[in-house]
Amino acid sequence: MKDFWAEELQNQRRGKLKKLAILITFIIIVIAFLVLIAVYMLNMEFRRWCDDNILIKEVLEEDAKTIELDSNENAKVYAYDKYICIFRKKTLEFYNRSGNKIDALEIDINNPVFVSAGDYIAISEEQGQKFYLICGREKLYENSIEGTINQINVNEGGYISIVLSNASYKSVVEIYDKSGKEVFKTNLVTSRVADVSISKDNKYLAIAEIDISGILIKSSIQIVSMELAQTNPKEAILYKYEAPTDKLIINIEYQDKGNLICLYNDAIEMLKDNQSTKIVDLNEQKTSFMTINLKNRIAILEEISTGEYTSDTDVKIINPVTLKQREYIGNDVAKSIYTYENKIAINFGAELHIIDTNGILLKKYISTTEINDVVISKDLVGVIYRDKIQIINI
Repeated sequence: MKDFWAEELQNQRRGKLKKLAILITFIIIVIAFLVLIAVYMLNMEFRRWCDDNILIKEVLEEDAKTIELDSNENAKVYAYDKYICIFRKKTLEFYNRSGNKIDALEIDINNPVFVSAGDYIAISEEQGQKFYLICGREKLYENSIEGTINQINVNEGGYISIVLSNASYKSVVEIYDKSGKEVFKTNLVTSRVADVSISKDNKYLAIAEIDISGILIKSSIQIVSMELAQTNPKEAILYKYEAPTDKLIINIEYQDKGNLICLYNDAIEMLKDNQSTKIVDLNEQKTSFMTINLKNRIAILEEISTGEYTSDTDVKIINPVTLKQREYIGNDVAKSIYTYENKIAINFGAELHIIDTNGILLKKYISTTEINDVVISKDLVGVIYRDKIQIINI
């Protein structure tokens, strides 16, 4: 009897030791995994080695899905949502990530201009009068304006902003909601509109203007309440920010929480509540490319000399609120960049590096010839050749 209880006690002790060993092993594995993630995020050389040898993020041209193009046909290609779109013969064709045609819409336009955000894509006639709004693969409405369309934009709520010109004004800005109803219209007599952006929550419209009527260039930004524009238009302009003289506004983009990112000829700044905060001084940067068209980030690309005839590209991705940076190094000179939300595609000639706004490589596409054009959406990238489109899923 004594031996039985002693053996039972020993078995219980063994069971506890086994559970403790399993727990300790699990904790060690979790810690090791977290350490590997931290090293992967912080050590660029280790990250590059993992990408090339473990995660296998490289995609060869011959391995990508293909959409055939007629080289003699004047087709326009655009990436939107989870589709590659091809416009030809007044028809917008939708292709999935496997390269299969799944839908088509008739669009009565000859030379299209595409813009998209979220589930919406807007299409206008270049220097024309007609425009369309599409959600998914459904045509919501088409409309025509009086004048010539110079610029069209759409936000995630389906609001369209159109900058047009006519015989009476330098620029006219018109805003339409997703049903096609005109929400707001303003005429600018002496200023030219550089860019327009509608906030993510549809509450505010920002209009960047350039006045070149005097000796000195004057840039300013109007902030308009979309609600007051519909109920009390005279009170709709909340404020007008005047930039220092000779400061040229180039581009504006609303990010989250009403933060308006402004790209000038000499700096990138954030405008909120009539206060402008400098994020990057471009006079201190040797930039080859820059973009503010990202989701709550901006990106600066600098060329760094590594030898007499060699250079790297340093990609700095900056949070405009916290000013924290992520970095990605490409071992070549960037030829062009393409962005959508939190994705950046960098063309290095025969290589295309697709990274996210954390500086993490998502895919590296290797081409047998020079890459000339690329389209990008949240789910896929299309590399455009004369006779085909190669699809990269991201």
